Amino acid sequence: MKRFSDRVFYEIYPTSFCDSNGDGVGDLKGIESKLNYISDLGFNGIWLNPIYKSPFKDGGYDVEDFYEIDKKFGTMDDLKSLIKSAHDLDIKIILDLVPGHLSVNSKEFIKSSSPIKNEYSDLFIWTDSVWNTPSGKYISGQYDRDGAFMVNFFAHQAAINYGFRKGDSKFKKEFSLEDNPGRDYILKVIMFYLDMGIDGFRVDMADSLVKDEDDKEKTIELWNDIFDRVRKVHKEAFFVSEWSNPNRSLRAGFDSDFILDHYNNCLHILFREEKPLLKEFNKSLYKKFIKDLKWRIAEANKFNANLSFISGNHDTYRIADYLSKDELKLAYIFILTMPGVPFVYAGDELMQMTDRSLLSKDGGYHRTGVRTPMAFDDEVGRGFTSNVKKSYLPLDERTISVKKSLEDEGSLLNLIKLLIKLRKENHDLEDRDFKLLDKPFAYRRGKIIVFINLLDEDQSIEVKTGDVLYSTSKYEVVRGKIVIAAHQAIIYKEV
Repeated sequence: MKRFSDRVFYEIYPTSFCDSNGDGVGDLKGIESKLNYISDLGFNGIWLNPIYKSPFKDGGYDVEDFYEIDKKFGTMDDLKSLIKSAHDLDIKIILDLVPGHLSVNSKEFIKSSSPIKNEYSDLFIWTDSVWNTPSGKYISGQYDRDGAFMVNFFAHQAAINYGFRKGDSKFKKEFSLEDNPGRDYILKVIMFYLDMGIDGFRVDMADSLVKDEDDKEKTIELWNDIFDRVRKVHKEAFFVSEWSNPNRSLRAGFDSDFILDHYNNCLHILFREEKPLLKEFNKSLYKKFIKDLKWRIAEANKFNANLSFISGNHDTYRIADYLSKDELKLAYIFILTMPGVPFVYAGDELMQMTDRSLLSKDGGYHRTGVRTPMAFDDEVGRGFTSNVKKSYLPLDERTISVKKSLEDEGSLLNLIKLLIKLRKENHDLEDRDFKLLDKPFAYRRGKIIVFINLLDEDQSIEVKTGDVLYSTSKYEVVRGKIVIAAHQAIIYKEV
């Protein structure tokens, strides 16, 4: 069985999850107070978006100090308490690792910007002259150092120096494992938190390290080196990549690879296309969907690793923006019966939608509306905060609360709870076995058959004697065949 394939992760954007002290901002103690809720749903893994000290010009992905928890979230002791409480409930905790850059406010970058040579001078990428500012991602004239610095994404995110695919005589240092300041720096960060008890990392922009390489071969070599060093000490540490290319990320040594919302990949076609397959069948799109799905699963099997199918995340519009409640049921049947390590974004279980009316906050821009507070109950503050006036973002008043969702047997939240339970009770759903069947869209997981009828007409499928584990609607069994209606689904287990 693949490592961590018995885990179902819940992604938490800490700022908007639960505020424990009434300052209007979510925090670590707030997360700890909701662990029983998370565990009761069946989740046994949590991915925390960045909690490090930050100016929050990019939602915390502009790290100022990896070794300090941002004060709005709490303290390092609060993190240790969260880890212990989570582990007591058999919940693994992974943090967001941002290896590609640091904030220009970080002490490391500020020292690097000094004209006087010091221990951080080579930790970032600087040209040899302030007048040498290549087009694209270089900024000059901001600091006394005679050079322009490279950014990794936004202007305030200075690129950490892992080297270039090829060096030159001026400033581009050729990639080398013998002398690699970026590798040495990020390795210390990784080991610090693993030593503390964190179970692993989701790695942001994992392919962005070595510069000027299209094939990412040096970045793959770099990650292999990092993992070789880490796993000599922490053999069970789990790393999932924001890469969305399993051939590269799993070859680099990651345990799992996110399937992101990229145009034309299987998840986009199924959930977020202009007319997603779960909403309207399209033969041409279905062929693209199957081709991409088969490739990703084959790559995962090749490297004895995982894929991570996701409901969404803090960077993408909510899945409920695209699909109706009945279609969302089909989406979660897919996510939670596929091989790999699935992730569900907090609030998606409530069918929370994107608030597209909001101005940018913390560098969220169009993403701000997917980071609105959770709705735990129907009291003032919705269980998120006791201080509505200071709430990080406007409260979401249209979403049905956790409290009401739990009371409604037909809610999406209760379906997700049931599906996670089925996944845990049936090891075939945690194993690697996967076989597509000749129906749009059916597949076998060991003795379990999942049939999601994408067509506008009834379909039947042959089965052996067994039991229906779940069905979205009434079904018929006729002479060894199960007949299900259009746009309905069934999970069947043969004996």
